[in-house]
Amino acid sequence: MYSLFPRGTFVLLGVWVLSGCQSSSQHREAADRSAERLIAEAQRSGMGETEPFFVEPPMDTFRRRLLLEQDLPVAGKASFGSESLDHPEHWPDTGEVTRRPDVLIPNARSSDGEPIRIGLIEALQLGAGHAREYQSQKESLFVTALQLDLEKYRFDTSFRGAVEGVFSGNEESGERGVGGTGELGVQRRLESGVTLGGRMVLDLVRLLSGEGGSSLGLLADASITVPLLRGSGRHVVTEARTQAERNLLYALYAFERFKKNYAVRIAREYFSVLQRRDQIRNSEASLERLQLLVDRTDALHEKGRVTGIQVDQGRQDLLRARQRLISDQERYQAELDRFKLTLGLPADSRIELDEAELERLMAQAEQMLGDRDEAAVGRLELKEDAAIRLALDNRLDLRVALAEVEDAQRKVTVAADGLRTGLNLSGSGRIGERRSGISSASQDNARFDPGNASYSLELEAEAPWDRRSERVAFRRSLLEVESAVRKVQEVEDAVKFSVRDSLRNLLQQRQQYHIQVQALDIAERRVRQAQAFQEVGRADTRDVLESNESLLQAQNAVVDALVSYRISELTFQQNLEVLRVDAQGLWTEFTPE
Repeated sequence: MYSLFPRGTFVLLGVWVLSGCQSSSQHREAADRSAERLIAEAQRSGMGETEPFFVEPPMDTFRRRLLLEQDLPVAGKASFGSESLDHPEHWPDTGEVTRRPDVLIPNARSSDGEPIRIGLIEALQLGAGHAREYQSQKESLFVTALQLDLEKYRFDTSFRGAVEGVFSGNEESGERGVGGTGELGVQRRLESGVTLGGRMVLDLVRLLSGEGGSSLGLLADASITVPLLRGSGRHVVTEARTQAERNLLYALYAFERFKKNYAVRIAREYFSVLQRRDQIRNSEASLERLQLLVDRTDALHEKGRVTGIQVDQGRQDLLRARQRLISDQERYQAELDRFKLTLGLPADSRIELDEAELERLMAQAEQMLGDRDEAAVGRLELKEDAAIRLALDNRLDLRVALAEVEDAQRKVTVAADGLRTGLNLSGSGRIGERRSGISSASQDNARFDPGNASYSLELEAEAPWDRRSERVAFRRSLLEVESAVRKVQEVEDAVKFSVRDSLRNLLQQRQQYHIQVQALDIAERRVRQAQAFQEVGRADTRDVLESNESLLQAQNAVVDALVSYRISELTFQQNLEVLRVDAQGLWTEFTPE
């Protein structure tokens, strides 16, 4: 059998090319491993500990189960998640994706049409696993880690390879032939700025006419470039990688702050929904009292003991109470739907919140708020200077602002380097010969002959005469240092303000709660007295109506003050950055010494 090329000429090169081929799923797995490793390193250096990080959503999400089990209308397959999509033609193999289990919720598969009850802990977990904003924050952190992986790669040894085949002919001479070239190159940039490169080239030219001669070309060359002044120094060469490392740390800090903010937001909205539900119960109780009052007033009117005006006053308040109950029910449903969206759940899903959470909060009121002694303080009402020091030690945004001053200072040194003279030392060497074109097919095969090797050494200098753009960049970098310093001062002052404001709010909400508790006692006593006095003719209907309205307002105000204080506690811990939130969205509260 006639062979165009000598046997085995390109076998080694072909094996190398094939060994560098990876599937799309392998590329994805490699990218995930690199990003997860870098995030873990950032957690260790920035937070002192690591925790699991999943960028993929849970498998068989709670949202998907709600859509299927409650038979909710959907817009398309995307409503169930990306795993439910039909893939277009040429969709790559993305491999098996590691997904964490979803949040387990008791009674999540009720088949009797009853709403699924969700507790506060489950709401926090659902927010961390399903909320779209939460997922976007995780993906942003993951992408930042991928960018750092790319910057680190710039200092890795990189390989490149190419294979080329050519058929050529000369009509005048009648010669026809084929040629092939295989090239393997390697390059590495060191942190000192030195760039190393090497290349191995294999050429083969073979005639298809005449005697069919062939010739093999072999060439190896290497080069080195050493910056001596401008562009030298580890701090200049590695600046992009250093900034990428810092950016990942900043993104991690931003994600940690987001987790805390989101946990407090979920708690605020959760208790707001329960408040609306409690207001409905209070309105229903008020409506029952008004109905009894109207019935009693009608009976007294028949006996001639009250006027018709008093009867109509009672009926008017009864109508207003019915309207208020309808409004309370509408506001409750609206807030519940908005809370579902906060958790990333369908607004039309049948879920309800656990009312026992509000009952437990009321049972803990005395423990949280202390007794009614004006001199008593709540458990988190720290001294101002101690609270400020805690905040200055823990606030992640302040850490970022301080670190950005260092970033700005590094950029000054890099900009100053751009003002220096360019002086580069370059060296190269080569051995062997190339073969190109069918005219070289008659030559002997090339050999690595040290006697025919060539070497060169070059020193290139660039005078620093035109440095206008570099001068502007240098001056701007100095201004950026000043700007970064001002930002630190701004954040520091904002931290102190938020701490002082949070402490004042805690004190105000605690006092407000005690006031509302006393107001509720008075309102309840006033209702009993007004009803008793009406029976003996010492109070008219308006007195009873006003006392009933005051009782309703006092009942709502007590719960509002209690919830406000609880949210103020969480917000205070959030402002001090002492509230810890783990990967599942669950918090660990700060306990003062």
